[in-house]
Amino acid sequence: MHKKTMTFRCLLLAALLCPLASVAQQAPATADIRDLASSPRWLTTKVYIEGAPQTDVKANYPGVVGISTWDPERNRYEFFYTDTGKSKYDNGGGGYFFITGDHKTHVLVPDVGPTKTMVRRLETLNQCEFTYSREVPRDMVENNPLVRIHVVHAPYTGTVETLSALKPGTPATP
Repeated sequence: MHKKTMTFRCLLLAALLCPLASVAQQAPATADIRDLASSPRWLTTKVYIEGAPQTDVKANYPGVVGISTWDPERNRYEFFYTDTGKSKYDNGGGGYFFITGDHKTHVLVPDVGPTKTMVRRLETLNQCEFTYSREVPRDMVENNPLVRIHVVHAPYTGTVETLSALKPGTPATP
């Protein structure tokens, strides 16, 4: 019941935020959720603050950096550490996701962990790149002013094996 309440609240929040984001750069109408399935795993390649795309600040935002899997058929995601391939599932790094019908908002609903539903602006989604943005405290330090970070991903072709931590009975990601 709690998941349904959270999902409803998330949908309501996404509907309220969409008109406010209309002046921002948006993903093209041709973006397709199935493009997430074009690669079994995606790697964070760059993080930058809005207005400064030439400066990579990944080191300041380690919480958003990693390898991720997306299963659009079941709307499931899971995040992994880039060095070990260990799952971030127990800290909110796995659950359900959806992209709104206007292709402008990407919403995550974690299964477990301290993180609640997260609404992100979809910037780019195609077979070569997946980029979202969201507002966070600068350098992810509480009480710092908010900045909009852009998190860029590319299909992952490295050798790190990712080991899913999805609980038994939970649909697995690829």
